[in-house]
Amino acid sequence: MKESKYNSLNHAKFIIKYHIIFSTKYRKKLLLPLLEDLKLSFKRAEELSCNKWKIEIVEIDKEKSDHIHFLISSTPQVSPLEIIHKLKQISTYDLWHSKWYSYLRKYYFKHH
Repeated sequence: MKESKYNSLNHAKFIIKYHIIFSTKYRKKLLLPLLEDLKLSFKRAEELSCNKWKIEIVEIDKEKSDHIHFLISSTPQVSPLEIIHKLKQISTYDLWHSKWYSYLRKYYFKHH
């Protein structure tokens, strides 16, 4: 049987892919050391989505460690806004409540 390139649900066939780019606040180049923990956070967000969307690719340019590219496949029931909200919510919480707190603090909360 020939496999379809389309995804399907009860009464729908679809291919929905989003290219989403997150950048750091003030485009600070600080993502490289965080990469593995970020990927774990994104995986956790994906698991919490109940199979409504899936991260296909996560990439960070090694020279410009100030933004992340995602390729995400989705179902028609979920909006791009929901996906972005969940990714940002989980990753921000995970990083600020981990060993990276002091690392992030020195970039974003400088005392004058």
